Amino acid sequence: MTSAEFEEFVVDLLRSVEPAGLDFTVRSHETVRGVDGDYDIDATVRYAFLGMDFLVLVEAKHHRHPIKRELVQVLHQKLMSVGAQKALMVSSAPYQRGAVAFAQAHGIALLTVTEGRYTFETKSADGQPALTRQQAWDYFDLPTFAAHLYTPGESPGATLVQLVTPAEPAALQDWLGKDEPPR
Repeated sequence: MTSAEFEEFVVDLLRSVEPAGLDFTVRSHETVRGVDGDYDIDATVRYAFLGMDFLVLVEAKHHRHPIKRELVQVLHQKLMSVGAQKALMVSSAPYQRGAVAFAQAHGIALLTVTEGRYTFETKSADGQPALTRQQAWDYFDLPTFAAHLYTPGESPGATLVQLVTPAEPAALQDWLGKDEPPR
Protein backbone atom coordinates (compact mmCIF):
# COMPACT_ATOMS: atom_id res chain seq x y z
CA MET A 1 0.00 0.00 0.00
CA THR A 2 1.35 3.43 -0.91
CA SER A 3 1.06 6.52 1.27
CA ALA A 4 -1.64 7.89 -1.04
CA GLU A 5 -3.60 4.63 -0.82
CA PHE A 6 -3.28 4.72 2.99
CA GLU A 7 -4.66 8.28 3.01
CA GLU A 8 -7.66 7.15 0.95
CA PHE A 9 -8.09 4.18 3.29
CA VAL A 10 -8.25 6.61 6.23
CA VAL A 11 -10.83 8.76 4.44
CA ASP A 12 -12.95 5.65 3.77
CA LEU A 13 -12.56 4.62 7.42
CA LEU A 14 -13.79 8.01 8.60
CA ARG A 15 -16.75 7.93 6.23
CA SER A 16 -17.69 4.46 7.47
CA VAL A 17 -18.12 5.63 11.07
CA GLU A 18 -20.46 8.56 10.35
CA PRO A 19 -22.27 9.28 13.62
CA ALA A 20 -26.05 9.32 13.39
CA GLY A 21 -27.72 12.69 13.76
CA LEU A 22 -24.73 14.82 12.77
CA ASP A 23 -24.33 16.87 9.60
CA PHE A 24 -21.09 15.04 8.83
CA THR A 25 -18.70 15.46 5.87
CA VAL A 26 -15.25 14.00 5.25
CA ARG A 27 -12.95 15.55 2.65
CA SER A 28 -9.66 14.32 1.30
CA HIS A 29 -6.77 16.79 0.94
CA GLU A 30 -8.69 19.90 1.86
CA THR A 31 -6.66 23.12 1.92
CA VAL A 32 -7.38 24.86 5.21
CA ARG A 33 -6.33 28.46 5.85
CA GLY A 34 -4.43 29.14 9.07
CA VAL A 35 -3.12 32.34 10.62
CA ASP A 36 0.33 31.52 9.24
CA GLY A 37 -0.59 30.13 5.81
CA ASP A 38 -2.52 27.39 4.09
CA TYR A 39 -2.27 23.71 4.99
CA ASP A 40 -3.04 20.66 2.86
CA ILE A 41 -4.69 18.37 5.40
CA ASP A 42 -4.83 14.63 4.57
CA ALA A 43 -8.48 14.51 5.65
CA THR A 44 -10.90 16.86 7.33
CA VAL A 45 -14.07 15.98 9.17
CA ARG A 46 -16.67 18.71 9.53
CA TYR A 47 -19.87 18.35 11.47
CA ALA A 48 -22.50 20.36 13.28
CA PHE A 49 -23.47 19.46 16.83
CA LEU A 50 -25.85 21.41 19.10
CA GLY A 51 -25.80 24.30 16.64
CA MET A 52 -21.99 24.52 16.62
CA ASP A 53 -19.63 23.76 13.74
CA PHE A 54 -16.65 21.50 14.39
CA LEU A 55 -13.51 20.87 12.37
CA VAL A 56 -11.33 17.81 12.90
CA LEU A 57 -7.90 17.69 11.24
CA VAL A 58 -6.75 14.19 10.31
CA GLU A 59 -3.20 13.29 9.35
CA ALA A 60 -2.48 9.83 7.89
CA LYS A 61 1.01 8.42 8.44
CA HIS A 62 1.91 5.25 6.54
CA HIS A 63 5.26 4.63 8.22
CA ARG A 64 7.32 1.55 8.97
CA HIS A 65 8.97 2.99 12.07
CA PRO A 66 7.27 4.27 15.24
CA ILE A 67 5.78 7.75 15.01
CA LYS A 68 7.87 10.39 16.76
CA ARG A 69 6.69 13.21 18.98
CA GLU A 70 7.66 15.79 16.35
CA LEU A 71 4.96 14.61 13.94
CA VAL A 72 2.30 14.99 16.62
CA GLN A 73 3.69 18.45 17.47
CA VAL A 74 3.31 19.51 13.82
CA LEU A 75 -0.31 18.36 13.84
CA HIS A 76 -0.91 20.32 17.05
CA GLN A 77 0.56 23.45 15.44
CA LYS A 78 -1.77 23.04 12.46
CA LEU A 79 -4.73 22.63 14.83
CA MET A 80 -3.82 25.86 16.62
CA SER A 81 -3.16 27.78 13.39
CA VAL A 82 -6.45 26.90 11.69
CA GLY A 83 -8.58 27.01 14.85
CA ALA A 84 -9.82 23.43 14.57
CA GLN A 85 -11.55 21.83 17.53
CA LYS A 86 -9.95 18.40 17.28
CA ALA A 87 -7.03 16.57 15.71
CA LEU A 88 -6.54 12.90 14.93
CA MET A 89 -3.42 11.13 13.67
CA VAL A 90 -3.93 7.76 12.02
CA SER A 91 -0.82 5.61 11.60
CA SER A 92 0.16 2.22 10.31
CA ALA A 93 3.01 2.20 12.86
CA PRO A 94 2.92 2.43 16.65
CA TYR A 95 3.64 5.70 18.46
CA GLN A 96 6.72 6.40 20.54
CA ARG A 97 6.15 7.15 24.21
CA GLY A 98 6.91 10.88 23.72
CA ALA A 99 4.34 11.10 20.91
CA VAL A 100 1.66 9.55 23.13
CA ALA A 101 2.54 11.83 26.05
CA PHE A 102 2.41 14.95 23.87
CA ALA A 103 -0.89 13.91 22.28
CA GLN A 104 -2.35 13.21 25.68
CA ALA A 105 -1.26 16.58 27.05
CA HIS A 106 -2.84 18.41 24.09
CA GLY A 107 -6.02 16.39 23.52
CA ILE A 108 -4.94 14.85 20.21
CA ALA A 109 -6.30 11.38 19.42
CA LEU A 110 -3.94 8.76 18.03
CA LEU A 111 -5.20 5.81 16.02
CA THR A 112 -3.08 2.83 14.97
CA VAL A 113 -4.39 0.70 12.13
CA THR A 114 -3.35 -2.94 12.06
CA GLU A 115 -4.21 -5.77 9.72
CA GLY A 116 -5.43 -9.23 10.62
CA ARG A 117 -2.02 -10.74 9.98
CA TYR A 118 -0.62 -8.57 12.78
CA THR A 119 -3.56 -9.31 15.04
CA PHE A 120 -3.12 -13.07 14.71
CA GLU A 121 0.12 -14.93 15.36
CA THR A 122 0.55 -18.67 14.98
CA LYS A 123 3.24 -21.28 15.48
CA SER A 124 2.96 -24.82 14.24
CA ALA A 125 4.81 -27.87 15.57
CA ASP A 126 3.87 -29.97 12.55
CA GLY A 127 5.52 -27.72 9.96
CA GLN A 128 2.26 -26.43 8.52
CA PRO A 129 2.72 -22.95 7.02
CA ALA A 130 1.19 -20.03 8.86
CA LEU A 131 -2.21 -18.93 7.68
CA THR A 132 -2.26 -16.24 5.04
CA ARG A 133 -3.88 -12.93 5.93
CA GLN A 134 -7.05 -13.91 4.01
CA GLN A 135 -7.19 -17.35 5.66
CA ALA A 136 -6.87 -15.77 9.11
CA TRP A 137 -9.62 -13.28 8.32
CA ASP A 138 -11.93 -16.02 7.03
CA TYR A 139 -11.17 -18.66 9.69
CA PHE A 140 -11.25 -16.40 12.74
CA ASP A 141 -13.74 -13.87 11.37
CA LEU A 142 -11.20 -11.08 11.86
CA PRO A 143 -12.08 -7.65 10.51
CA THR A 144 -10.30 -6.35 7.42
CA PHE A 145 -8.68 -3.87 9.75
CA ALA A 146 -8.60 -3.11 13.40
CA ALA A 147 -7.45 0.15 14.90
CA HIS A 148 -6.49 1.34 18.34
CA LEU A 149 -7.74 4.81 19.37
CA TYR A 150 -5.56 6.53 22.00
CA THR A 151 -7.26 9.34 23.95
CA PRO A 152 -6.70 10.89 27.39
CA GLY A 153 -7.93 8.65 30.21
CA GLU A 154 -10.10 9.66 33.13
CA SER A 155 -7.29 10.15 35.63
CA PRO A 156 -4.35 12.55 35.11
CA GLY A 157 -1.63 11.00 32.97
CA ALA A 158 -3.79 8.02 31.96
CA THR A 159 -4.33 6.93 28.35
CA LEU A 160 -7.51 5.20 27.22
CA VAL A 161 -6.95 2.65 24.43
CA GLN A 162 -10.04 1.49 22.53
CA LEU A 163 -10.47 -0.88 19.58
CA VAL A 164 -12.19 0.46 16.45
CA THR A 165 -13.38 -1.81 13.63
CA PRO A 166 -15.99 -1.34 10.89
CA ALA A 167 -18.37 -3.44 12.97
CA GLU A 168 -17.57 -1.54 16.21
CA PRO A 169 -16.94 2.14 15.35
CA ALA A 170 -18.48 3.44 18.60
CA ALA A 171 -15.23 4.67 20.20
CA LEU A 172 -14.43 6.88 17.20
CA GLN A 173 -18.04 8.05 16.93
CA ASP A 174 -18.06 8.98 20.62
CA TRP A 175 -14.79 10.88 20.31
CA LEU A 176 -16.08 12.84 17.29
CA GLY A 177 -19.23 13.86 19.18
CA LYS A 178 -17.48 15.22 22.29
CA ASP A 179 -17.03 18.94 22.72
CA GLU A 180 -13.47 19.10 24.03
CA PRO A 181 -11.44 22.23 23.33
CA PRO A 182 -7.76 21.68 22.56
CA ARG A 183 -5.52 21.95 25.59
